[in-house]
Amino acid sequence: VHGKVFGGKWRNLAAGITTAAVIVMIVLPAVLVGTLLAREGIRLYGEVVELLSRFDGYDVSAVLNLLPDWLVRSDIPLEEHLSMIGDVLKQTGRWLASQVASFSRAFLGNAFQLVYQLIVITVATFFFLRDGHVLIEYIKDITPLPKKEREMLFERGTNILQAVIYGLTLTAGIQAVLGGLGWWGVGLTAPVLFGSIMFVFALIPFIGTPMILIPGAIYLAVTGQWKSAIFLAVWALAVVASIDNLIRPLFISGGSKVHLLIVFVGVIGGLAAWGVLGLFFGPLLISMFVFFLDSYRHLWFKFRTED
Repeated sequence: VHGKVFGGKWRNLAAGITTAAVIVMIVLPAVLVGTLLAREGIRLYGEVVELLSRFDGYDVSAVLNLLPDWLVRSDIPLEEHLSMIGDVLKQTGRWLASQVASFSRAFLGNAFQLVYQLIVITVATFFFLRDGHVLIEYIKDITPLPKKEREMLFERGTNILQAVIYGLTLTAGIQAVLGGLGWWGVGLTAPVLFGSIMFVFALIPFIGTPMILIPGAIYLAVTGQWKSAIFLAVWALAVVASIDNLIRPLFISGGSKVHLLIVFVGVIGGLAAWGVLGLFFGPLLISMFVFFLDSYRHLWFKFRTED
């Protein structure tokens, strides 16, 4: 904007317009998704409570009447086993209801923290857009390397940033959208809520969206919806999980690949340190740290060979 629209002038205005555009592109979808998450969380909580009330009315004798006579007259302690199953179902339902309620309270509590973080990011984005070129040139000037190696260092650093931001985040977003569409297509409840959970799991290597979609397929199979179960399982494994191999190479060049273990440590550490924003900052920071170590190693070997 600064160079193409304003011809290198009005730096503050250009940075302000760009920052506003970025924030609008982030805030509006976030508000929409947050509203849908709140609605689906409330609806899911009601469904869990209703399911729990059914378990509270669990009648062992009614279940025994549905079983064949030869099975009831057998030596198998059916009443004891059915009572135990009923207790497990009740405890599981209560635990699930408490988890949904805790998640809803945590989501509302973190909303204020997210607003604060959004303000900080907005201010930082504005000043980086306005004065970022000065900071980059300053870092280049104080880097004790020849010009060729210095330019190579910053070029590889840019590739790493693109690999983490686009290769990981955008790929996880596409997987979450596809997973949520599949979840909604088979009629399962709260597709936006579970799609958001899929986004988090998609950022974690070796886990991914099948950790959510496959249990959904199992639930459909248990409830007798075999066609939907098979469709969701195939969708999870053949489409959503494999799309990662098609999309990520478009954003990650050969020299900027990030090891999966580094991404895993970055995601877990980022979540523990910064919450939701740590999903992005964690892999980014640890990838840059490993990149600088690798660059130092490369330059050290080069200088030692020349000597």
